Amino acid sequence: MNAPRSLALWILALATPLAALLAACGGGNSGGFSADCPIGLVEKEQGPVQILFWHAMTAANRDTIERMVAEFNASQDKVQVQPVFQGTYDDNLTKYFTALRGGDLPDIIQVEDTAAQRMIDSRTVVRAQDCITAENYDLSDHIERVIAYYSVNGELWPYPFNVSNPVLYYNQIAFEKAGLDPQKPPATLAEVREYSQKLVDSGAVNHGIALELGGWFFEQWMAKAGQPFADNDNGRTARATSVLFDNDTGRELFTWIDSMIDDGLAVSVGRNASGADALLAVGSGDAAMTIGTSAAMRSVYGVLVSGEFPDVKVGVATMPGLEAQDAGGIEVGGGAVFIISRSSPVKQEAARIFAKWLNEPAQQAEWHVGSGYIPVRRSATTLPAVTDLWAQSPQFRVAYDQLLSGQTNVASSGTVLGPYEDVREAVVTAMEEMLLQGKDPAVALADAAKASNAAIEEYNRRIR
Repeated sequence: MNAPRSLALWILALATPLAALLAACGGGNSGGFSADCPIGLVEKEQGPVQILFWHAMTAANRDTIERMVAEFNASQDKVQVQPVFQGTYDDNLTKYFTALRGGDLPDIIQVEDTAAQRMIDSRTVVRAQDCITAENYDLSDHIERVIAYYSVNGELWPYPFNVSNPVLYYNQIAFEKAGLDPQKPPATLAEVREYSQKLVDSGAVNHGIALELGGWFFEQWMAKAGQPFADNDNGRTARATSVLFDNDTGRELFTWIDSMIDDGLAVSVGRNASGADALLAVGSGDAAMTIGTSAAMRSVYGVLVSGEFPDVKVGVATMPGLEAQDAGGIEVGGGAVFIISRSSPVKQEAARIFAKWLNEPAQQAEWHVGSGYIPVRRSATTLPAVTDLWAQSPQFRVAYDQLLSGQTNVASSGTVLGPYEDVREAVVTAMEEMLLQGKDPAVALADAAKASNAAIEEYNRRIR
């Protein structure tokens, strides 16, 4: 597919077979969903409608989202939102599915991008497209790849909110000590190795790069290489039945990780659940580079650009891939907000009002400035809050430009998988066995594919 063609059009072209398959498998818009969108109920209420918002934001991002909720509450007297922090994305999702069996549910919930299929399959969420159609809500200002990622059968399920992608964080001071140009960060994994060798040889740092053992980065590398992660067009023309990463590209990536660690050019920070260990490795001088989420941008600059780390000057660049000219593009990361259908109709409408407010350009600009998440609205990037930030700190623009660049194709569209968590666990476990137990990279990758396929088969069988 040519890059100029939008991902939204691509998904619409695949709408009919996907809708038929989801109806057969229990996903999509099959029976059990209401096509009605509650409108006008909030206005009839005597007092403000109280709704619960479960989220998974931490550090600076948590401060920003809770401040924005307070601003929303103060801006009108019809809806009052109570934000409830539920831990990590995984914690939030686990608590939600536990509550489905008996317990208090939120009215609106922030969910990681990879859990979209599970939320749809749960049959407990309101399809945002129903309200978008009923209100004639214009989505043309939204980034097409973001809308398409969260769409099934050409219809949007959640309201997008916090979009991110992985970027390269690097210490410009360490680059200078090693004789490297801090304005020319590595663009390929081969260059990461080359730069790491110079950084180590110069004594500027102990290792060139701190690597997190995460499935997300592996998926992004596959996408940038133009390689679909799963069959059936990444699960978009039909439910995925198997993964496709056990190929030459996957083996090249596993081998690169293994050799970087073995040669002392990279240090593993393990699963890095908090997201802080890799950044602290840069701050301490143990490494000069790391790959991390753009969502941590504000926290990164709040921590590393402080008096505690005087030898660190943070640079931000696009995520290095196997080739300088990617065959694909970066995938959508981050999360979105789902409205819960088990809430009363008036609370569903109140949740929709809040979700729309979060999507407005002014709020997307505030969210970007306060967190580093990418604005989902193009017009948000023209507001003074964003233009001033980008002029003063251009690194905050890197992830936005990265999302709009690259090839838009099957690989960069993102993968639709029910057992996404299990598949990522299989990939990370394989990395650990490769690095800690000495398992051959090709064998480790094959084992990850086998475990992933078993998880997919079990999930698909269970929801039929």
